[in-house]
Amino acid sequence: MKDSIRNAQGQTEEEFLAAYDPNRYEHPSCTCDACLMTVRDGRLQILLIQRGNFPWLGDWAMPGGFVNMDEDLDEAVQRELYEETGLKRPAYFTQLYTFGKVDRDPRTRVITTSYLILCPPQQTAKMKAGDDAADADWFDIRKETVKRTEKERIAQLVMRCEKRDLTIAYEIRDRAKDNYIVTTSRLLKRSNARLAGDHYKTINKAMDVLQHRAVRTGILFNLLPREVTLRQIQDAYEALLGHPVDTGNFRRDIKKMLVPTGHTRLVRGRQSALYSFNPLVAYLEENL
Repeated sequence: MKDSIRNAQGQTEEEFLAAYDPNRYEHPSCTCDACLMTVRDGRLQILLIQRGNFPWLGDWAMPGGFVNMDEDLDEAVQRELYEETGLKRPAYFTQLYTFGKVDRDPRTRVITTSYLILCPPQQTAKMKAGDDAADADWFDIRKETVKRTEKERIAQLVMRCEKRDLTIAYEIRDRAKDNYIVTTSRLLKRSNARLAGDHYKTINKAMDVLQHRAVRTGILFNLLPREVTLRQIQDAYEALLGHPVDTGNFRRDIKKMLVPTGHTRLVRGRQSALYSFNPLVAYLEENL
């Protein structure tokens, strides 16, 4: 049956593929970038590597690199993450967006697929810079909206590494144009370091996802141990938002997504109940 199907030139599929010239079109390069975040000591943190080569030599970037011809995108981002940081099998990863502006990379035409990757802090203990990274470190990160209208949102995206005395601060403008959003940035004067290329776009989008979907979809729990107290959950959520929330309302809502484990932990001289996340609740909320 398959051999009886022919195209307008009279070719079977096998004949078409045998005659196909893969060099007929120029090939863009494909990369993957990993926006890796955790919550440590009540602070949301992002892992950045300092680039050890051109372009953007010395600037800070997300881990990432080129996709090999024999690997899937998910495989590529996990490989790059391991090569540049030593992290294996992160707790959570999902595609965020694909960026393909023609001149986004001065080397060649590069299309990148960005990923949001979350893990609890204990999984990051032995991470270190590798491959073409000159250095790697965790930066505290926050995003705050300073102005919002029907057509525009202005926010500040700030990353701070205390032990290096480094500050990377951007003004981010999201403007509505027709049925899509145009995002631009401006490095603020208080910065003494900067991000490589257009990496601010991925980090900006990742912050939006975390701030607006962390609880509703349950991805917040990928930043936490398997068994947690209500205080730990609230601390993590407040770290994502960048401000406190009402304890009573938060705990009433979050308990709908939790299962008591029957275990307790000594916290400040008192036994606190431990809970685990019930993924079915978040799945039904998100998909039905």
